[in-house]
Amino acid sequence: MGKRNFSAFLAVVILICFFTFFTIPWSLAGDQPGDEPGFYYTIQKGDTMWDLSQRFYNSQWSWPGLWEMNDDIKNPHWIYPGKKIRIFLNDTLAEQPLPPSLSAPATHKEAGKAPAITPFFSYPPMDSVGFIRKKTIPPLGKILRSQSNTVMMATGETLYIKPMGATPMVKGNDYRIITTEPVERRYDREWFSGVKHTVLGIITVTEDHGNYLTAVITRSFGHAVKGDLIAPFEKSPTRIKITESSEMIGSRILCSEKNDVILSSHKIAFINQGSDHGITPGQIYTVFEDMERFPKPDHRIRIKDLGIGKVIVLHTEKIASTVLVLSSNNEFGQGALVN
Repeated sequence: MGKRNFSAFLAVVILICFFTFFTIPWSLAGDQPGDEPGFYYTIQKGDTMWDLSQRFYNSQWSWPGLWEMNDDIKNPHWIYPGKKIRIFLNDTLAEQPLPPSLSAPATHKEAGKAPAITPFFSYPPMDSVGFIRKKTIPPLGKILRSQSNTVMMATGETLYIKPMGATPMVKGNDYRIITTEPVERRYDREWFSGVKHTVLGIITVTEDHGNYLTAVITRSFGHAVKGDLIAPFEKSPTRIKITESSEMIGSRILCSEKNDVILSSHKIAFINQGSDHGITPGQIYTVFEDMERFPKPDHRIRIKDLGIGKVIVLHTEKIASTVLVLSSNNEFGQGALVN
């Protein structure tokens, strides 16, 4: 083999080794969960589908259902530490027990105590999640109009912004477009008063002209209009660790993000308790029938027959929390009891 041919052969070998070393381990690790909201778990050393099924669903025979939820796992006998797998979190078994003749995946667990289960909830659109505070966030600016003078503004639109407040907006920084509205309710002889903040989009400031700024909408969650406010922006984590829920919080659904009369799965809503009441992100609660329909409701009694849905806490403020409806088997809306 000549020197030229040998050099070409050596280059090919190096490229193959580079590709194998740097790409295969990452593909096995499955570094990122899917883009869909849902419950996930990071595989630890020693985990098997068999054992995870037992620990999540109290049944070793439920592993085929867990495998079916994760199309990227080609062989259930081989799962790798660091990979994120989708799980179904519920109060009962996810699957009916399968016949014992069905073999389970081979174990590669080492001797010793199994690692603790630490599931998390993935919600990619966290930056779009609104919130309720006692008072309106001091705005940094407001929209004067769009460059094209359109009434409803969305992704890609260039905006003219009037600066407001003591904190200047900085060229190159990201900010939120928000709209606000008061929320006032009376539940159980207690009065609630706050301000709902709805996030309409994210902008990047492109130029500072002194008495006005130009900015581009980089992400749109709803149509912005003239007069909408500009507020600070900090990227929100998309992973929420599942945490233990407080007992019998006796909270109420205040309203929904989009003022829907009826709430259903995947809708965003707000409840009238927040961090001041011990509510934290990752807690899961049951929604019950509106107890105001019944005489002298006793919220200390949990009537399981009236459970009509599940919500997970995404974000908390002092007086209120933002929740996502995980499931619903009946219609509910403002005033529904959350416990």
